[in-house]
Formats: sequence, C-alpha cells, structure tokens
Amino acid sequence: MASYGSRSTTTGLVLLLLGEKESGKSSAGNAILSRRAFHKKTTQSCRRSAAIFGLQVDVVDTPGWLSHSSTPHWVSKELLRAVTLCHQGPDAILLVLPISSRLGQEEWAAMEAQLRLLETPIWQRAVILFTHGDRLGALPIQEYVRRQGGTLQWLLERCQNRYQVLSSLCSTAQLQVRQLIKKVQMIAEASRTITKIYYRVNIQLGDLSLGGTRSLQEPEMMGKEYDGAGPRQTGFIAASGAALSLILLGRRNSGKSSAGNMILGREEFLTDIQTVCCSAGHADVSGRSVTVVDTPGWSLFAQADPEEVQREILKSPSLCAAGSKVMVLLAIPVDSFREKDRKAAETYVRLLGERIWSSTVVLFTYGDALWRKTMQDHIKEKGPPLEWILDKCEHRFHVCDTNSTDPDQVTRLLQMVQSA
Repeated sequence: MASYGSRSTTTGLVLLLLGEKESGKSSAGNAILSRRAFHKKTTQSCRRSAAIFGLQVDVVDTPGWLSHSSTPHWVSKELLRAVTLCHQGPDAILLVLPISSRLGQEEWAAMEAQLRLLETPIWQRAVILFTHGDRLGALPIQEYVRRQGGTLQWLLERCQNRYQVLSSLCSTAQLQVRQLIKKVQMIAEASRTITKIYYRVNIQLGDLSLGGTRSLQEPEMMGKEYDGAGPRQTGFIAASGAALSLILLGRRNSGKSSAGNMILGREEFLTDIQTVCCSAGHADVSGRSVTVVDTPGWSLFAQADPEEVQREILKSPSLCAAGSKVMVLLAIPVDSFREKDRKAAETYVRLLGERIWSSTVVLFTYGDALWRKTMQDHIKEKGPPLEWILDKCEHRFHVCDTNSTDPDQVTRLLQMVQSA
C-alpha cells in the first residue's frame, strides 16, 4: 500500500485524474493546466505541470476504465503506475463524471473495482469533477444530482460532498478551475489536520471537562498529537468563565444538526443532506459564549463508513473553543431504542475517552413525538438499553423539540450543561 507523507501547498499541488473512458479526463487536465498537455486518446498515465494562480500544479492523466465490458488489464496497470507518478501522493483525486451520462450501479461497480486495486487512500482526497458542465444549461447542479438518483448521491456523500463543475466553454472554465484549486488547497490543509490532530489541554483553575484529572505538573501532554491508535488520556479543563463547547453525537437522522441550529438560533448546519464532516458554529446564547460542533452520524445499516465517522468524531474536540467547558450532547430520537442502538452509542461515545460519560447529556430529539406521555414513562417503556445509557450519563437528559418556538428550552439545556 502506498504511504504518503505530508505535503505543503506552498510547494505545489498534485491532482490525479480518474474516470471512465471518454469521460473528459484529458480535456479537464488541459483546462486545468491552460494548455494542450494531454491527448484525447490516453493509453499511458502521464504527468504534466504548469504554473497556475501562483502555484506549481501537476496533473496526472490516466487511461479510462470500461463500465459495460471488462476493463483491459493494461488499463489497471497504468492506473497503478499513475499513483507512483504522484510521488508523495496526490493532493486530490478527481473522479471525472460527464454530465451527459448517468452513474448507475453498473458504472459504480466498474469504478469501485478500479479504485480498490489502487490500494490508496481515496475518500479523504476525492472530488467529483463534473465535465461538460455547459450541458446543464439553466439546470442547477443540485437539481441534476437529485434527478440522477441514489448512486450519485451516495458517491457524493463518500466524497464529503466535494464537487466541481467544469464547462467546455473557455469563458467560464478559468473561474471554475480557480474554484477547483481552492478546494484542493482546502483538502490538502484538512489532510494535514487529520493526520496530526492536536488535543490541546487547557489547564486553568476550574471544573474538569472531558476526561481524566491532570495536575499542573504535567505540561508534556500539551500539543501531543493523536497517532491513530485511539484516544489518549486527555483532559479538557474548563475555564472559570461561562464559555461552553457542545459536541453533538448521535446516529444518522437523530436530529443533531437541527438541535445545533436550535441552540445557536440560526441555520448554521445543513439539515437536508447527511452530515459527512464535523463543523462548528458559534453564538452568544442566553448570556453565554457557545460553540456547537456537529459531527457525522453513525449508521446501524452500513450506510455510513465507520472509519470516516470515527475519524471525524476524534477530530471534533479540536473545533471546541479554547478554555471552554466541553460537554457532549448525545442525540437520541424519541422513538425505538434497542440493544444494538445502545452498543453503537457506547462504541462511538467512548472514542472520546473512558471518562467521557461524566461530561455527557442525553438530548432526546423529536420531543413532540411524546404527545402526552411523560419522559419517565418513555424511559421505562424502552427498558434496559436506554436505562443503561442514562445511568452512564448520571441521568442527565433534556427533551428537545425543534418545532417549538419556546426559547426557554435552550436556556434550560444550557443551565443543565453549565451545572453538570
């Protein structure tokens, strides 16, 4: 398996073009480099470069695979050779999809077979590059994706919804290339951030949050990086002020993003698509400085990549405000909660440390579904799995109804979190 070191965007960018035969890869490479660097009939992987927007940009073009018949072995060998042409590794892998064709299960199967052969980290660096973008006409790309159906939507999700439309028209291509380069720079920066996640231990007089007790004689943990072997014995110690950081955890469709928007009092997080990477929003709420970190939800039905979800959850503490009191809000919808739900919650919450439960509040979402049933009756009805979770959280819970206009529910939640 190829092993890549950290790259610096100041020394340039390397882009790897992958796609089906006649998908427009070579033309896209020429548009990116602003010159005729590649021939349309690509039979060998090759690397070309140019100075673009003050950066050295290298593009590696590759032969295309076949979707409706067997891909020749020599094509797969050339794709493998393309990876070696990237030297330290590509900053972005551009998966080229022409607007004029549909990505169905057969096309995805062909793509997946070739990507698997590469034995290369794909999804952290992948961007969907839609070629022949002028054929969209007045149709927004979002509507095009919706009409294409589940396979394309799923692929976009794997790519953390990173995409770029590239037109065949020279009048718009340069602007689109500039947008693409900016996205690649962000991917390169994010890749370095994920590789070296720093758990900064803010040691001040105040309450302990997120982890074990640490003394003032342990400065060697300051700035220690996460090495991928699991969370360290980290300590997050709150400042003596009123600043709060809330990390939202939960399964898919648990209402995390909606709850985050309710807390911040604005539409900070998207609710119409699945959350695929953690992000943070900040606001002054009820006299407190509040940071909310939204994270991807886990899935009980293999719809979410467990490794990607784990990586994003592990990254979430780095988005919390320095010196703030950090708490976890475990979003559990007011619906079924069985043993497999409990096991999944335990697995993902524990990523942040064995002692994380002492800093966790259960946030029951979709509270309007309770109707006239009390929360105590609901807990009793769900039985041991839910009771186990509440025991771990020392029975700290709050019922959230995002359809309610009552501002006091956020105030009550923050008071509970502050006093925990």
